[in-house]
Amino acid sequence: MAILSKYNIEKYQFDIDVRKKHQLYGMSGKLIYEGKWISRRDDPIIIVEMNETIAESEARFYLEVNSHHNIIHTLGYVENSLNLTIFIQEFAQLTDLAGVLMDNQFIISQTILIEMFLQIADAMSYITSKKIVHGDLGCRNVLVFQLDPSQTKNNLVKITDFGLARWIDQPSSYQDQLVIPIRYCAPEILQNNRHEEYSEKSDVYSMGVLIWEALSNSEIPYSSIPKDDDVKQMKLNNEKLKKPHTCDHQLWTLMNNCWNNNPRDRPSFELIKQRLSNMKVSDNRDLRSFVSFHEPPAHYEYELDIDIEMHDLLNGQFGKTYEAEWISREERPIVLIVMDKEPSEYEALVYTNFNLHHHILYTFGFVENNRGLILLLQERALHGNLQVLLNNRQFQPLPIVLITIFLQIVEAMIYVISKDIVHGNLCCANVLVFQMHPSESTENLVKLTNFSLAHKNDPSFVDDRRLPIPVRYCAPEILRSAGRSNYSELSDVYSMGVLMWEACSNGKLPYESLKTNSEIRQRKLNGEKLSKPFMCDRQMWSIIEDCWHNEPQLRYNFKDMKKRFFNVRRDSIETSQYELNVNVKQRRPLNGNNGKFYEADWIPKKDPPIILIVMDEDIAEQEASFYMKFNSHSHIVHTFGFVKNDLKLTMLLQERALYGDLQTLLQNGKFQPSGEVLVAIFLQIIDAMIYITSQGIVHGDLRCINVLVFEMNSSDSRRNLVKLTNFRMSCEKDQSVSNKRVPQNLMQYCAPEIRRNQDRSNYSELSDVYSMGVLMWQACSKGAIPYGHHTRDGGIQERKLNEEKLSQPQ
Repeated sequence: MAILSKYNIEKYQFDIDVRKKHQLYGMSGKLIYEGKWISRRDDPIIIVEMNETIAESEARFYLEVNSHHNIIHTLGYVENSLNLTIFIQEFAQLTDLAGVLMDNQFIISQTILIEMFLQIADAMSYITSKKIVHGDLGCRNVLVFQLDPSQTKNNLVKITDFGLARWIDQPSSYQDQLVIPIRYCAPEILQNNRHEEYSEKSDVYSMGVLIWEALSNSEIPYSSIPKDDDVKQMKLNNEKLKKPHTCDHQLWTLMNNCWNNNPRDRPSFELIKQRLSNMKVSDNRDLRSFVSFHEPPAHYEYELDIDIEMHDLLNGQFGKTYEAEWISREERPIVLIVMDKEPSEYEALVYTNFNLHHHILYTFGFVENNRGLILLLQERALHGNLQVLLNNRQFQPLPIVLITIFLQIVEAMIYVISKDIVHGNLCCANVLVFQMHPSESTENLVKLTNFSLAHKNDPSFVDDRRLPIPVRYCAPEILRSAGRSNYSELSDVYSMGVLMWEACSNGKLPYESLKTNSEIRQRKLNGEKLSKPFMCDRQMWSIIEDCWHNEPQLRYNFKDMKKRFFNVRRDSIETSQYELNVNVKQRRPLNGNNGKFYEADWIPKKDPPIILIVMDEDIAEQEASFYMKFNSHSHIVHTFGFVKNDLKLTMLLQERALYGDLQTLLQNGKFQPSGEVLVAIFLQIIDAMIYITSQGIVHGDLRCINVLVFEMNSSDSRRNLVKLTNFRMSCEKDQSVSNKRVPQNLMQYCAPEIRRNQDRSNYSELSDVYSMGVLMWQACSKGAIPYGHHTRDGGIQERKLNEEKLSQPQ
């Protein structure tokens, strides 16, 4: 990047100075990874990769304001041959302010928040002095580096994300395409969206919204209004945000000053700093809520060390859970839960009135003790919770069994809703398993537990308890309100859909690749949904999808969900057709270039020949779905289906090509096809690719090693049969997903545009056409590796970008 020479920042190299770890964030053109120093230092870092377009609009701003203590620090850059701008920046391990507030793990007083606002205002004053408008102030773009609720000056925040920034005196063409953050931006921008409307004072307006958001526990501004267009109209009609529940009058006055309709009447950031510096607020926060709390009973039915003995600590989902034992009676197994605080009226209602329902955990009552503890006595599920059992593959239920389990949870929820409350935290971890059998539906029993986030079944009811928000599981309307309102039967229906997705995904964490709550929230509010688990039955998936409508009124209720499950055609449920050592026998390993391949035999023996593939867990879902999707084409390897096994592995059963792959046959001279035969083979591959492309998919890895040979004759073109395999690199043409790096061993085959931007959206039919050209060159060159004499990654890419082509085969 040309501008790097202007700024005095260090230059680093991958695998010498730094290395990349897992991805933290991804969008088209920009990836953020956690990084690690290899030598010299050990401070936490991130690695930010930007393509040319993103770098042009964002990178220079980071460098221009790099010296301020409250703006994220860019430590250096990484040289590369991919035409990317790669920055090394400091890493805020506490993540952003929106996420910290949503987690509710700390009680952050107004005094602490004022210190944070002061640091933000100081940073913004500096940004303004550089004639820059940030353009996207919000809690999600404030990183928390230090958090100390007890010491004001021990807190440190820094501004980040200059993706919407602009120079006040330098209009640029790309700025017309920038997204407007409607809920945060000044009304004059909504009115005209002209460059001249962006100023320090438009950022000041957003600063007022940021203060409101922080005092509202990260609630989305105008959270009761789902559509941005409606919010825009409200702001143009001069409708302001309402005063937060807990807010000092001085802060409320400052917010309103920031929201003056006339930008000239708004304070500058320097003035905001002065006012914040002089503020003295009371931290006797008004924690009153319309939710009452359970009063301890006057007389306890059970007493510790007289009726109950407390033993070892277990892994509990809420509070601390201990093994327990009856002293003088014979009863079902029990646990004691040490509760962190008095239960709310809704939670207590469950413990005292819900004991008659077969699918809600039985609670004996509270236990008197002289240790000053709130002890709750409940029955114990010896198998533990559903999420752990599925994730550890201790329980691998058939789809028909999962439907039985879902129906039991739905029955419990119908009962809960009848009592005018909602659960608030439906997930597999809160489903306890008392009986389990992977194939016999009638031998399974689960019970719902953990009502610590129970709410009134009323979306208009406001609850200011500041409870934790299960961001990965809860409905979008809960996220908009930061958990203060919008709880209803229909918000629990949304969470039930996520619970079912989790169960169908073997206990996988929803949105597993996303690390921060604020990013998950933003993705969900943008309408992003979880993708279909590859082992999920179509009928079940239809029910799950209908739980996730953004508009609550479009979701069905639990009674309707029960009817839909009863209407599922059991005889047509998709399941594993094969079982290891029942239908299929695994034999010796083979050499495979994707996953682990094994020879296999049918039980009893029959044709056709088969292989077993043990799939890599990280890509099994994606790759298997493509094999099944293309199963009917005569020039794509045939996949029979999944193989059930007790080894906790994902196994796929495929036909076997007895001759092996085309590259090996050509290299060892066992196959020396004529030109006419090669043309016939190329036509078969092209036929397969036309079909794949018609399905909106890109193969991504065309080369001779991924062409299996089933019939071969060097001189008779009609006696040859090849089939395409290996869908590890495949993706949808227009899929909006994290970018995908090309492994070094594929550099010789891929189109130059793939590695140029390192963006998965650049995979297209035409990039596969390029690779098809390399495949044909390889076949005509007796299986030779393209650029075989020059295998250095950067060297090959540089030659391709310089339009150097492979030479004509002899």
